Amino acid sequence: MSPICRISLTFHMLFYLSLPSFVTGESEQQLVNSSDTAKTSYLIRQITFEGGEHLSRKQLSELIGTTVGQPYLPAGIIVGLNRVLERYREDGFVFASIEPEVTTLPPDQVQIRLHIHEGTRARTGKITITGNRLLSTHDLRRALGLHTGAPFIPDAFEGGIDKILALYSERGYPKAEIEPIDFHLSEELGKVDLRLQIREGNQVRIESVKLTGLQKTKPEVVLRELPVQASDVFDQRKIDQSFHRLVNLGYFYEVSPFLLEEGTTPEGIIFNARVTEARTGRFSGVIGYAPPTTEFEGAPQLTGVIEATETNLLGTGRGVNFLWKSGLLRTLRIGYTEPWAFGKPVKIGVEYWQLKQRNQFTDAESDENAASVTVAARFRRLFESSIGFSYKRIGLPTNDPFLPVPSPSVHSPITDVPYPASQSGVKYGVTLGLTRDSRDYFLNPTRGRRDGVAFEFSRGDFKLRRLWIDLQGYYPTWHRQVIAVGLHGAAAWGDNIPPTELFYLGGANTLRGYDEDWFFGPRRVYANLEYRLLVGHTSQFFVFTDLGTVSQVAQPAVFDPLRVGYGLGMRLESKGGLLRMDYGLAEGRSALEGKIHVNLGTSF
Repeated sequence: MSPICRISLTFHMLFYLSLPSFVTGESEQQLVNSSDTAKTSYLIRQITFEGGEHLSRKQLSELIGTTVGQPYLPAGIIVGLNRVLERYREDGFVFASIEPEVTTLPPDQVQIRLHIHEGTRARTGKITITGNRLLSTHDLRRALGLHTGAPFIPDAFEGGIDKILALYSERGYPKAEIEPIDFHLSEELGKVDLRLQIREGNQVRIESVKLTGLQKTKPEVVLRELPVQASDVFDQRKIDQSFHRLVNLGYFYEVSPFLLEEGTTPEGIIFNARVTEARTGRFSGVIGYAPPTTEFEGAPQLTGVIEATETNLLGTGRGVNFLWKSGLLRTLRIGYTEPWAFGKPVKIGVEYWQLKQRNQFTDAESDENAASVTVAARFRRLFESSIGFSYKRIGLPTNDPFLPVPSPSVHSPITDVPYPASQSGVKYGVTLGLTRDSRDYFLNPTRGRRDGVAFEFSRGDFKLRRLWIDLQGYYPTWHRQVIAVGLHGAAAWGDNIPPTELFYLGGANTLRGYDEDWFFGPRRVYANLEYRLLVGHTSQFFVFTDLGTVSQVAQPAVFDPLRVGYGLGMRLESKGGLLRMDYGLAEGRSALEGKIHVNLGTSF
């Protein structure tokens, strides 16, 4: 537990111990004695409420948690009444009290009357702050957020105390203490007067930064990523940022949240990150199965992906990747990433790839050979900007009527729009990108967002502009349950957009329940909605709904009908390997016509 949490918890206990109990003396004894006077087990016949207007009778019944017909258990009634009183205090009725009256009815029943005295809603009275030297009284009052005459809400008051402690922690005083030495509640005047004694203590510095548990990764590779450094003045913000960075580096399977230890002197704290290293090399294969949906389609279709990555090569943080994908869009990619260039947090990536795209209607093939260099840098903790330079040599078939290039000699058999003979050529592109990532854990996030935008403009034989927008959010609901929402859009503009530069839709990564890359067009929009049940550090079960559409090649402003896919899946992962499986159904298909995507992989 951090110093802030420890002091805040102490204050919370002191505050509530100073408030009056809901039932004392004879009233509490009546609850107990009413069942002790006989050996018979009593049932509750009736519960009535008298007084009280702030909470409805339904709310009171739900908070008490005991209903007519249940056995009469005094201990359970007391717990329920404490919940009611807690609710009143959360809403500012700190003087509220409840007086229970229990009457036995022959032969074995009881009637419970609850006399509720709400009192007046408390107002903030005089606030006195003493002992502060580093921060002014004005700054402390502003952080506390309470004003004389305003409603006094205990939760808001505790939140103000936490803000004050956070201010001290950010300035190197994490051991600051706040004690309510004079806490006066006047029910007659309906106000709360208080005096807070602050003990700032001495300024604390980071005595040393240690890493425990490293085996493969070189210590300097991790230390250079951390905002906190030895001899720095303690700053809780840097501690939190360092933990977030350790979790999302991708080098570790687990990072202990307890990062701080007492130093050799009272003015020193040791930052000790205890980590369990992960196997950062991964080899995986994806098999896609699509059963025939009509008697003319023949045998079932199989698609596949083979992928190998290493994100911490030889413990240096360098990355290499290999991807091979089959289907209508065949892909081969090879890449290398240098994460820390020129002694700065500047990432440089180089990549070479080949694409071959087959038109499912004409069987004509287009191919692309390309190479790129991308430079990216982090700034303001959550943001990363990038600039990429690419060179592509694109080969196009000369007899494909679906190419969106105007010509008076060739006509599309579907749209009857004239197209010319296509031309192969080269394309020089520059891509600018910006990403903001606030996810708490990138492999299995429970909260946060990842948003990105990129824009490419190119010259050469193909003068194009392309835009990508990706928005992803993660919202916790109940315990270990998360809603994941993704919105994705892309568009291309130009006089002659080759097939390899179009946007593709369908399959495991975009629109589940449909064939891989079956739909394509110069503009694409799709959304993913998942409800996830987290069953492990990186494992989950989920149900999903995907929606997407692409625009027509000949008429970029006209979109195809919206397509919907839905289904369920799972991600089961350990330090030794992973299993990913989705079962998706296209709209209008039966359960036996679903698409199964299985990813089997191992870590090394």
